[in-house]
Amino acid sequence: MAQRRGRTPRKSSRRVLRRGRAPRRTRGTPLRIWTIIMFLVCIAAGVGIGWLTNRGNLEAAQTMGASLKAENEQYVSSLAEANRQVEIANERVILANATIGKLEQKLAESEKLSDYWWERAHPKEFASFDELKAWLAQDDTDKTIYIFGNGCLSNYDSDDYALALARNALLDGYLVSLQIEGNHVLNSTIIGNEIYFIEPQSDEAWFGG
Repeated sequence: MAQRRGRTPRKSSRRVLRRGRAPRRTRGTPLRIWTIIMFLVCIAAGVGIGWLTNRGNLEAAQTMGASLKAENEQYVSSLAEANRQVEIANERVILANATIGKLEQKLAESEKLSDYWWERAHPKEFASFDELKAWLAQDDTDKTIYIFGNGCLSNYDSDDYALALARNALLDGYLVSLQIEGNHVLNSTIIGNEIYFIEPQSDEAWFGG
């Protein structure tokens, strides 16, 4: 075909590919760069957020640790005070037990003394003649000696012996009476339904009736 004058021929929109070379692609390069940038930005943001989160967690853990340490110190102080109070209580218990022991001892002594004087206020009879003889054997009334002579006259005579024997019997919780025969004084006691006489100067005892 013949070309028209005054007009240049239109270039073909199709590029001629050179033999042995691939076509260049320039339009996708900026997109890749922005993708990489955004990826790096996201990583940096994630790292920053993680760092901030870890830092916040660390501060919170430090705060909690300080609070727990303060509570632990308070518990230790409270435990020490409780132990001190327990020691004081134990000392008081020991003192109380010692006081109770002394009071129990005094009570036992008081009961014993009360029983003693109750028996003295309520004398009993001898249970048997053998018991009377055993008591006379341990009594020392007959050991008293009075001497007449050389112008010295003793006033300790039969009534004094009889009174001493009756008093000693009463102190041991037995009932012994006085018995008068003429101008002589001796003792008597009742065993069951029988009366026995006692010579206080010799501890001799015999059936009276």
